[in-house]
Amino acid sequence: MSYRGRGRGGDHNGNYNNNNHQGRGSLQQNIDTFVDANAYPVEIVGWNGASSTDCINFISRKCRVIVSNYTVDKNTGVLKGYVKNESQANTLLTWSGVKFAGQSLRFSKGPSTLSNQMGGANPGQNNTIEVITGFLKSRYRPDLKMLNLSNVKQDPNLNAQGFFGSLSVTSKFFPALMKIASDLKLDVVSIDLSNNELTDLQSLSYMAQTFPKLQNLSLSNNQFSKIKVFETWRHKLNFLRELILFNNPLLQNSNPAEIHAIKLELMRAFPRLVVLNGEIVRNEQILNANSTFPFEAPQAMFFQDDEIRTLSTNFIASFLNLWDTNRVNLMVLYQNESQFSMQVDSSHPFLIDENNSSSNDYGNYLSNSRNLTRVSSAKSRLEKVAVGPEAIYKLFQQLPGTKHDISTKPEVFSMECYKFPVLNGILITIHGCFEETAQPEVTESHDTRGAARGNARFHSYNRPKKVALSKKSFDRTFLVIPGPNGNMIVASDLLLVRPFSNEVPWTQIPAINPNPTTNPNSSPTPTTGINNTNGLVPQGPFSGSPALQGGALPPPPPAAAAAAAAAAAVTPTASDLPPEIKSRLQPGQQEILVKIVIETKLNLQYALLLCEQSNWNYDESIMNFKNSANSLPRDAFV
Repeated sequence: MSYRGRGRGGDHNGNYNNNNHQGRGSLQQNIDTFVDANAYPVEIVGWNGASSTDCINFISRKCRVIVSNYTVDKNTGVLKGYVKNESQANTLLTWSGVKFAGQSLRFSKGPSTLSNQMGGANPGQNNTIEVITGFLKSRYRPDLKMLNLSNVKQDPNLNAQGFFGSLSVTSKFFPALMKIASDLKLDVVSIDLSNNELTDLQSLSYMAQTFPKLQNLSLSNNQFSKIKVFETWRHKLNFLRELILFNNPLLQNSNPAEIHAIKLELMRAFPRLVVLNGEIVRNEQILNANSTFPFEAPQAMFFQDDEIRTLSTNFIASFLNLWDTNRVNLMVLYQNESQFSMQVDSSHPFLIDENNSSSNDYGNYLSNSRNLTRVSSAKSRLEKVAVGPEAIYKLFQQLPGTKHDISTKPEVFSMECYKFPVLNGILITIHGCFEETAQPEVTESHDTRGAARGNARFHSYNRPKKVALSKKSFDRTFLVIPGPNGNMIVASDLLLVRPFSNEVPWTQIPAINPNPTTNPNSSPTPTTGINNTNGLVPQGPFSGSPALQGGALPPPPPAAAAAAAAAAAVTPTASDLPPEIKSRLQPGQQEILVKIVIETKLNLQYALLLCEQSNWNYDESIMNFKNSANSLPRDAFV
C-alpha cells in the first residue's frame, strides 16, 4: 500500500498531550499537506459494483489516467485519489458517465492543492521544506554526484524538528525528501541509504522516479529479510550498476543455494546490475553490447530530442535482444489492453541470396498476416489482432526465431522516434533486416492458397512443403507509454515483414547519366537519368509502408515532368551505366539491362531486379513486367 493510503487509513490527527511531543502534530500535518501537494486530488462515485482496486485499474486502462494513493471515505463511500496534474483531472471529467461494473462512474475534482493554499500563508509548511532542503544540500556531493542519506535519524537538525518522533511522521519523511530532491534537480548517480533501519521500500518507492538514472546504491546495515521487497523498484532502476546489501538478514540467514537464487532475482529486477556486494555478477562488456544501440549512421535516424533518443535506443536494443533470445521475458512490457499484429508485404522486388533462393517464402507468417490489402473480412481482421499478454505471446510463439545484428551491423537499421503527447508516450519505428534462425515454437496450419496469392514479383513461385529459413526485411512500430507503476509498457506493436532487398536500403546508388558527353559531377545540378530526377534509386523498404499503401501520389510539378520527359527522350547505352554496375555484369547482361530500361521505363534499380529475377532472359523479363506493371509503385518508373 502506498504511503498516502497507509497514512489516511489510520488515526493521524496528530493530537499529542505529552509535552515531549509538542509540535509534532503540526509537523505531521505539514508533511501530510506537503505530500498531498505532489498530486492533484480527484473523487470518484459510482464505483461500488466492484472493488476499489478493480475500479482504479479500469480507469487506467480505459481513460489512460493513473489514479494513485487512493482511499475510500468510510463515511461517504467516495473513492478518493490523486492524478499527476489538473490536466489529467480535467481528462477524467470528460469520462464521467463511463460504465463500470454495471454503473456509471462520476468524476470530480477534490479539494484545492497546496500550491493553491500556500502563498506564504502557512509558515510551518515553509519551515518543513526549508529544513529538508537544507538537509539535502548538506548531504550532497556534486563533485561525486553522490547523495549521502545514511543514518538520517541521527541528524541533529531533523531530530530537533521532530521528524522521527512517531512512526506515522517517519513514514512521510522519505516521500517528502524525494519530492524536494526532484525540485532541486540534483544530479545524482550514487546514493547511500545505509543504517536507516529499513524493512521495506514502500516509503522509497518514489526514489526510482526522482533518480531514474541511479547507478550505485548502498542499502547496507538495514533490516531487509525478503527478496520480494525489491518488487517496488522492479524494472524501474534500469541503470543501476552496483548494489550493496551487506549486513541485511536477507543474505546473512540464507544458504548458498538461496543466495544464488537471490542474485538471479536481483539481476532480473535490475537489468544492468553488474556488481553485487563487490562481486561481479555479469560481464559488463557483453551486457553493454546487448543493451546499447551502437549506431554510427545519424543520417538514417531521426529523434525528436536527446531524451527521446536515449529512451528509444535503449528500449529497442533491449527489446530486440530479448526478441532474439527469450521472448517470454518481453511479456512484462505488455498489459491487458496491449495489442500486437503483423502483416506480410510481398509486393516488392527482392534479392535472391546466393546461398538461399527462398527468401520470399512466407509460410511461417501468412496464417497470421493482417495485411489489409489482402484481408477484407472484418471478422478476420479482428481475429488477427492479439490483445493482452497471453494472446500476444501465443502469436510470438508462431513466428520464427530470429537474429538482428544490432551490435555488429548497426548501420543496417534505421529509426524514427517522436513524442506521442496524447498518451504521454513515444512512437518508435525501426526499419532493417533479420535472419531467421529457427522454426516457430508452435506451428499452425498455413493457408497454401494465401502463399500462392503472396507471390513475389517477376517470377512464378510454388511454396515448398517445409518452410525454409532465410533473411527478411522488416518495419516495426511501437507505441510505448508510461505504465501504472511508472515503468514503460507497449500499448501497440505493429510488425511488417517484407522481402529482403538490401541491407542498407537508405544509401544512394548513382544514376545512369543519360548524356555521355556531360559529366554529372561538373555541375551541382542533380543529374536527370534513367532512375529519377534527383539521382537517387529507391530501394523499396519504405514504399511498402502501410501508411502509403493505397494512397494516390501527387502528380509531379511541371518542371520535374518536363525534365523527366527530356531525359526519357535521350537513349542511354551500356557505356552510360555506373561503373559499379558495369563491373558486376557481363557485356551481354549490360545490353539487356539497357534494353529493359528503355522498353519498360523502369528506373535502374527495378530494372536490374527484373533482369536478375528473370535469369537475364529478355523475353521473360518483358513478360514478367507486363504481369506486374499495374501493381508496381510509381517511384519504380522514371
